[in-house]
Amino acid sequence: MNKLKTTSFFHCSYEELNERLRQINPVDYARTRNYLDGDVTWLSPFITHGIITTKSVADAVLVNNSAENCEKLLFELAWREYFHRVWQQHGIGIFSDLKNPGQSHGQALPQSVCEANTGIRVIDDALNQLISVGTLHNHARMWIASLCCNIGNTHWLPAAKWMHYHLLDGDLASNTLSWQWIAGTFSHKRYYANQENINKFSKSVQRNTFLDVPYNELPNLPLPESLQDTLRPKLDQMLPGQKLSEMDNLTGAVALRSVWQLDPHWQPTADHHLLFIDEELHNQWPMSRNRWAFILHWALAIPNAIVVKGSVEELKEKLANANVSRQEYTAVNHWSPQTEDRTWLYRAPTKRYNSFSQFWKQVK
Repeated sequence: MNKLKTTSFFHCSYEELNERLRQINPVDYARTRNYLDGDVTWLSPFITHGIITTKSVADAVLVNNSAENCEKLLFELAWREYFHRVWQQHGIGIFSDLKNPGQSHGQALPQSVCEANTGIRVIDDALNQLISVGTLHNHARMWIASLCCNIGNTHWLPAAKWMHYHLLDGDLASNTLSWQWIAGTFSHKRYYANQENINKFSKSVQRNTFLDVPYNELPNLPLPESLQDTLRPKLDQMLPGQKLSEMDNLTGAVALRSVWQLDPHWQPTADHHLLFIDEELHNQWPMSRNRWAFILHWALAIPNAIVVKGSVEELKEKLANANVSRQEYTAVNHWSPQTEDRTWLYRAPTKRYNSFSQFWKQVK
């Protein structure tokens, strides 16, 4: 499962997706996941958009593997749930510096990052993959974020929004809080990577770059020439769906879905499956053509799905006489009353936690 994933991989059938789950080798995953050619799952976009869950991934690998052999995978799934629990606690607060004030400001990104021309070959290859396919290995994400925030003095929020735009798995909680972790606003210190680290985990041999210095020199590194020119990237999008204002009011049982709830088997007896594109929300967090193509592919797998776009006020009017089912999800909890919780792998901790380690200690 370690080959570069093309767009077609993510436009598979639900049956093919389940086969991918059965193919996960948690031992190889634990041993090689930090390497760009490691045996990672590439299942994150499906989890982000609610096609599968963290629990269904865990259940699939635990069928034929011990919990001990699966611990690293279960540990990484816990990180995703931790970020979402933090989002539940802080709400829109996660889109501001959470723990420590940031040291950089502004809305511009290094032009060389947006154009995949930083001079660090591995990072440029990763950026090209991000823009063309919508995927990134986790280690590459960390290198790019460190390059932007901690070497290029870019504020993490516009950079996180830019990466969220391109990533098929651009999760509002995981992506945002990971950028904050790299930038030191959600951690005790900033994350840095030098050329030696990049070479090791990419199995490359590039030398004499601006990152080819010891770690202790990185925090005081002068702004590299290749990161000096900046721009505000255009995040254009075309929202799909018919206008909600043109749709008749619905009655009966309505399964109200967001782009983060695309499980084709959810609420199978509903009279209507309404995939609502919240224009205000998605204009605030736009997504690329690749992402919308992925979302619409999986929306078509939902029986009798209707894709509509509009305002929350219009939505409430159209559903005033319907029996609405909606799963809890922090970004859309203002749409309608919650009728059921999400499926979690780990129950919410009963004690206060201020870090992932404290969270993991309670849930594992």
